[in-house]
Parts: sequence; structure tokens; C-alpha cells
Amino acid sequence: MNKSYIKIALALLSVIGYIQNVAFASESASSATSSNGGEHEVCDNPKGVQQQFYDNPKEIKHANKFMSEALSLLKKHVKPTDDYEIYKKVDDEAILYFKTVDDIDIGKLELTIPNADNYDGIINMLWDPRGAENFDGAFIDGGLIRIYNENLVILEQRHTCMVKSWAGYYHALAKKFQLSENETTIVLASSNINVHDPNETKKFVNPLVKSAKFFNPVIDSAEDIREGQLSKMYINLLGFIVKREPDCVKITYLISVDTNFSWWVPNWAIRKGIANKMYDIIKLRDIFHQE
Repeated sequence: MNKSYIKIALALLSVIGYIQNVAFASESASSATSSNGGEHEVCDNPKGVQQQFYDNPKEIKHANKFMSEALSLLKKHVKPTDDYEIYKKVDDEAILYFKTVDDIDIGKLELTIPNADNYDGIINMLWDPRGAENFDGAFIDGGLIRIYNENLVILEQRHTCMVKSWAGYYHALAKKFQLSENETTIVLASSNINVHDPNETKKFVNPLVKSAKFFNPVIDSAEDIREGQLSKMYINLLGFIVKREPDCVKITYLISVDTNFSWWVPNWAIRKGIANKMYDIIKLRDIFHQE
């Protein structure tokens, strides 16, 4: 293989390393933001600190509309359809799929974790700003940029490459929906969030969630982002549907990303990187099997 392609593929795998780590604040966690609509720093919601919510009715309205559409699309794209192809059947309880919609790759993982008692623990780990450190070695840190309520936040995630000489990040709006006593959905997607990154020279338009165009908050980002030291990517759509069954927990995980690369990357490399992150999610079986 041409050496330049190897470098591209390795870089891609590093970028994809932070796509699936949707870490959120638990309902009992807390953070610091300005209640009058001001900016605030990234926070990890330490326990025992009173939550303060960002109060901007217009922004919250657009955020909820954005997430409602994202939820509808998540439900649509997790359905088994003929356009999905099996990428890898790890076993009967862990199967990876891919499909392409308007030249956009979408990956899906269907995973079963034994013991229905794991339901709450799984959700808490996925809704934790640093939960990914339990199963992703590339994870650097995670935190909340803005909290609208305990189930609606803007988050920031950072990851590093294998040699720890390169770092990237994303910002996304995220929401947790409790659909029933036994079903919870976590969904997130990126929009054109202004974080004052000098490398961000074009407006991001989410190709899947159309209402994202109305959600354009301005964030007071960290110094390294403002200085262009990190590489930014975007989440087209990402979500977990977690269902409690009588004897197990079933997870359907959907992921579509924009790597924001300035060079051409072959589709096989993109799929390889996304698949590796789905393999990371499969590690949840080992984590909760031990408990």
C-alpha cells in the first residue's frame, strides 16, 4: 500500500476515535453555567454542586426542535432495511452493519448485554461526560459546554491518536429521552456551533438533520481551540437506543460522522474507523458482565 494512504488511514482511525464517545451528564450530576444566558467553561458536573441552567428561550426552542428531528431520524435509520449490509458478525449478540444514504455512510451496531439489571448502569455510563474512559483508550476528556436542562446539553469530547501526538475534538447537542420505563434513547448531532476555531473556515451544514441549521450558538471555547491547535470533526447523527428485556439489555447504536478532512480519504478507511468504534461499544459486554 502506498505510504501516504497508510498515513491517511491511521489519521482517520484516530479521528474516528472520538466519534462515538457520547458522554453526557447524569441526572444527579451538576455543572456551572450562567443562568442569565452568559458563557461558561467546560465542566464535568461534579456531584454535590447545584445545577444552573442556561436560560435562552429561543435557543432552547431551536435545540429541542433539532433533537426531536434527530430522534425521528434515529428511529428511522435503526430499522432493519434491505440497504443495510452486514459488515461483521462478531457473534449472534453483536452484529455491525453499514448503509449509504445520499453518499453518507451510516453504521449500526446491534448488541445484547446479559442481565436486565445492567440497564441503569449502561445508561449512566453512556450519559457520563467521562464514561468513555472505561472502554476507549483514545479518550482524553469530556465535558459540558452548556446545560439547558438535565437532559439537554452541548458537550465537547476530545481524543488523541495512537502515538498521542495529535488531538481532535467535536461539539454536539445531545439529549436523553426516556421513552418508557424500559426504553431510553440518547441522541446527538452537530450544527454550525461557533467556537472561534481559526481552522473552521466553512459553515457546517448537517446533511441528515435539516433543523440543525436553526441552531447556531456561540461558545466561549478553550484557548487551544481558539489557537487552532486541535482538529475539529462533526457528528451527522449518533445515538443509542437502550431497551430492557426480561433477561437482557439490547442496545442499538447508530453513527454517521463528517471527519472534516481536507484530503480525500477512501470509503473503506472511513468504514474501518467507524467499525473500530463500534467494536469499542461491544466492550460494554465485558464491563457489565464483570459486575
